Amino acid sequence: MHPCLRITEILDLIISFMVDERIHEPGEVCGIRHQGIARLARTCKAFKDPALDVLWRTQPSLSPLIMCLPNHLWTVKKEQSDWVVTLREEPSPKDWLSLQKYSHRIRAFNYCSRRQPPVCPRTIDTVFSPNLSQELFPRLRTLDLEVIGHGPAFPSLHPIPLLNSTSLPQLVRLTFAISHTDLFGLPWLHFKPACAPSLQALSINVRRGRFDPLVVNFADFPSLQSLYLSDVPSRGGWEWIRLQHLYDLTATLPNDFDIDVNSSRQPILPSLQRLNLNVGTLNPVTKLLSSTASSDLDSVKVSCRPPATLSDTYALFRAIERVHERSPNLGTLDVRYSYPIASSPIHPSTFNGPSYDLPRSTLALLLVCRHLRVLKLRVTGTLDIDDAFVTKITHSWPGIEVLYLYGSSQDIPRVSLEGIHELLWRCQRLSSLTIQIDARIVPEEEPQTRSLSLEALDIASSRMTGGRAVEQYLRILAPKLKSLMLPGHRGFPDISY
Repeated sequence: MHPCLRITEILDLIISFMVDERIHEPGEVCGIRHQGIARLARTCKAFKDPALDVLWRTQPSLSPLIMCLPNHLWTVKKEQSDWVVTLREEPSPKDWLSLQKYSHRIRAFNYCSRRQPPVCPRTIDTVFSPNLSQELFPRLRTLDLEVIGHGPAFPSLHPIPLLNSTSLPQLVRLTFAISHTDLFGLPWLHFKPACAPSLQALSINVRRGRFDPLVVNFADFPSLQSLYLSDVPSRGGWEWIRLQHLYDLTATLPNDFDIDVNSSRQPILPSLQRLNLNVGTLNPVTKLLSSTASSDLDSVKVSCRPPATLSDTYALFRAIERVHERSPNLGTLDVRYSYPIASSPIHPSTFNGPSYDLPRSTLALLLVCRHLRVLKLRVTGTLDIDDAFVTKITHSWPGIEVLYLYGSSQDIPRVSLEGIHELLWRCQRLSSLTIQIDARIVPEEEPQTRSLSLEALDIASSRMTGGRAVEQYLRILAPKLKSLMLPGHRGFPDISY
């Protein structure tokens, strides 16, 4: 064997070609070529350890580890619709410790491209007992209990008691779900920080009912940097707004969410960089944005159901205007409203109630955000923009990369192909554009400037008569287009480029 293959760094580089790059990104699905890496591990002793490290690094289940025990200790049987790995008899301490040559390599229990059968709940309880978990998983950094405890065999898996009996000193990322809301309030369902003293990212999915503030006292986790909470309680449990190191927050807020800025001397979310909220009204978002002390806010994403009124939207955009004063580098703003009727875009004027239209005077509040790279607005009603406003956009957001402007009304758009020409001419970084235009008049002259950055253009909700002429004009204007959506495509345009 060539001497260079004995260098660990070179071996790691060779093996990296068999690993999907997404394996290194939190929350992404692990993808590796298991058979190829397994063959590499059997090739020679020099390849064995580096290959096994990659092969075991991310696991979707405990079953591969349990099946490394002697055959007489475990079996696979069908429970309801799933095949489940179960223990026939309790392994001895020596048997458990024999797994260390593999378990010490595990860094994450997370989604993986290769599905494995789950293990029974009793086995999970045993493996994650205080003494054994620390012996088996001293380097475990990511634990998703929804992955290792899935399927019909796990309706009774209680994550909090399991976690409280575990000792994982290196764990930094934890995900679990809560379904049994009828048991909330019991002291043994309080998540204790001792089981994961290094925790930095926490995701809690509430399957039924509301999250009980007794489950987690966020004051016990002052170093938390990332938080996903699928259902914030209406009363109590709001200590997370005082987390001084939290930079990534995703949550579903109740309509009566409020902040008492005088309740503590600590600033509110001073390190916040990314905010993603699901709400029933914009008021909680406006209150949170108005109270946060962060000067590094980079991304704000809001999904509102039902659609927000003009007055609520105006208050939100004013709050974003004030956020820009503290965080001048705000780069992403994504605001989406639900439709009153999901089957078709019907103008809200047919309904009795407040206006859902978005006038230019309200949109103009966002023009102060000079560093926007991504802007997505999906509103219920008329999005009142024209060529003159497009000109203002080009002056205010010259570095825009993704622009999505969509209103659900059937009014004739007021942006022309000439307005699109100016937008692409001045915004040379724009790679994805969704907009409604009036393309019934095609300029006679070919566009003199070209956009070499635009790859996706969606004008499917526009007015147009000569489709071939419009397509020809746009392809000359943007010669590197990979995706072009014209009127006639069914359904609403996709905003996930």
